[in-house]
Amino acid sequence: MKQAFVLIPAFLLLSVLKVMANDSCTLLLNKQVVFKGMVEQRDAVAFIESTKLKSTDRITIVYHTEHESRGWRRFFYVQDSAQGQVKTIELGKQSGSVTISGSDLRAMKEKNKPVFIYTISLPKDKAMAARVRVRTLFLCKIEWS
Repeated sequence: MKQAFVLIPAFLLLSVLKVMANDSCTLLLNKQVVFKGMVEQRDAVAFIESTKLKSTDRITIVYHTEHESRGWRRFFYVQDSAQGQVKTIELGKQSGSVTISGSDLRAMKEKNKPVFIYTISLPKDKAMAARVRVRTLFLCKIEWS
């Protein structure tokens, strides 16, 4: 019986890691695509002209996974170069889109520092979430030109 409790989280973790290998992401600035690619690319960079970003603009992250898991939710983390949290956004399901206002990124734009976007996936059940190892996935880096 104890072996089943060890094998179930291990099986869940392996299935989650296999599923995330096929995930893709698109970054839009006011409906204009600035980045499109697979998750966990090391060279994933979106270039945005700092003069074009206004506080009324919207940056949209569209995340797509091939295998939707019920009972799981996705979080997006927007961080500065010093790993400081700029914004955390929760998506109640695995795939979908979230928006970030331009005013949230204004401080990074003024400092001319890059912004990093990461994502994680967690089960909604708190007991299961405590047993699952969380892997942070890199989506892309925003650089100001």
